[in-house]
Amino acid sequence: FSLHGITEMDEATQTWHIGPEAYQIGSAFLRRTSLIDVSRPIMRTLMEETGETANLGIEKNGAVLFVSQVETNAPIRAFFAPGTLSAMHASGIGKALLAHLDETRLKRFAARGLESFTPHTLSDPQALAADMVTTRARGYALDDQEKNLGMRCIAAPILNAYGEVVAGISVSGPTTRVTPDQVDHLAQSVMRAARDVSTALGAVN
Repeated sequence: FSLHGITEMDEATQTWHIGPEAYQIGSAFLRRTSLIDVSRPIMRTLMEETGETANLGIEKNGAVLFVSQVETNAPIRAFFAPGTLSAMHASGIGKALLAHLDETRLKRFAARGLESFTPHTLSDPQALAADMVTTRARGYALDDQEKNLGMRCIAAPILNAYGEVVAGISVSGPTTRVTPDQVDHLAQSVMRAARDVSTALGAVN
């Protein structure tokens, strides 16, 4: 006898046991908790190093779910409260995750429609696909005012022990500070942070 897979009863002994659904729920919680826990000090270092807000996000039902943030003290700053959802194709973290989908899955994602938020949003599937090639080659994603005018975000993917991309880490800030000539320099810090979190999760870099 099973109660929604969360508990199971052994008819012979009349005892209850943890079911497979409870195991899956618990495992998912531990994975997310572990990700947030190991990322937190690295995100703080990233914020202090760059002077910009550090963000952590995962994919959730085809969108980016922000799960943690370390804010800069600068008066003008980006803010993505934990629990906030954002469109993947117009998000630094989202693009870092999309860049590691195979061509078929990326096409399937784009076929659902790519909403335009600003004149800079990559709402054309071919433009998005080309940007994903660039993103994979350089190791980081760039949201260049694609969701909000006046804001840039630089993100890199986080890997688990199996080499799977499970999350993204980023810094985001106003274009007055995150200028085009600062992007490559900031990206080095973001990619280093992503490698540090990945290593903490058991990835072999």
